[in-house]
Amino acid sequence: MSNSTLNTVPKSGKPTQFRWAIFATMFFLLAVNLMDRITLSIGMPYIKDEFHLSPTMQGLILSSFFWSYALLQVPGGWLLDRYGPRKVITGALFGWGFFQAIIGLASGGLSLILARIGLGAMEAPVSPSGAKLSSTWLTQSERGRGAVIMDSGSPLGVAIGGIIVAHLIVVLDSWRVTFVVVGLFTMVLGFFAWRILRDKPTQHPKVSQQEIDYIAAGNVEGSVTDTPSAPTKGLGISWFTMIAIMLGRASWGMVYWGLLTWGPSYL
Repeated sequence: MSNSTLNTVPKSGKPTQFRWAIFATMFFLLAVNLMDRITLSIGMPYIKDEFHLSPTMQGLILSSFFWSYALLQVPGGWLLDRYGPRKVITGALFGWGFFQAIIGLASGGLSLILARIGLGAMEAPVSPSGAKLSSTWLTQSERGRGAVIMDSGSPLGVAIGGIIVAHLIVVLDSWRVTFVVVGLFTMVLGFFAWRILRDKPTQHPKVSQQEIDYIAAGNVEGSVTDTPSAPTKGLGISWFTMIAIMLGRASWGMVYWGLLTWGPSYL
């Protein structure tokens, strides 16, 4: 973004607050992210009858999303560092919207598994993108607030998304058309993400110089006021604590995603 574009924002007056528009956008995108993720769970009672899927095959289909989602977290972080959140998030929206839409064209269990693997791969970098944006758009004292804003989008997407998807299946009288509609909607969001998001505040025409200075000063002040300490060795915490955290997170994930994936079929 050229300096002439940035200079369209007045330099006098109070700092703009556009950084919160960035995180409001991420809040909405994460809500859609979770809505798309559970769409198959909502449609499974209809899909299993049409394809005559066994409980084992249903389990493979529902879990296949997490195979690629888990494996591509680290590569997703590498893409963020190399290309920036704006390009990665926009590409992810087009990608996961595409795989969501082609689920509506599935012919059986294997095609559903392949589409869900693609969906998991495309959604993998979205949550790490929020952390990347937090480090460049917020001061150190604001990052907790930014994380809460983004994280609250996920459960809202599950709560409202389930209602929306179930309603669409009933209104459209087709789980296939519902998947196509939801997928196309996600792809359209890619255009809006490209227009709104920027990797850094200095690249956005709606961010004033005062806001840029405020963010920079907040980060400098935070780093100066922190008590100097010796470089961290290893993990920074004990292995016992790390294992306990991992087991706790895994147990939470088993219950949380177990209810989300199998809950609709059970009910």
